[in-house]
Amino acid sequence: MQYRYMYRLKYREMRLAMDNLPQDPVMLLSFLNMKLRDRYDSLESLADDLEIGPEEMKQLTEKLAEIGYHYDTGRNAFV
Repeated sequence: MQYRYMYRLKYREMRLAMDNLPQDPVMLLSFLNMKLRDRYDSLESLADDLEIGPEEMKQLTEKLAEIGYHYDTGRNAFV
């Protein structure tokens, strides 16, 4: 019972994190680059910490690609 509750709570927190990401591509770019600069050493560590799954991360990177930005591992930023 407790495990099921904790799982639902964790899933709800994960959904809230994704729902709270900026929807505007330029704001999303700014948000992700700030997080990468200040807290994370890679896009994968950011995704892990924010509990963004591979499919969701693909959607985010595609949204940024639409405005001409791609992740550069050497610079650890979208450029």
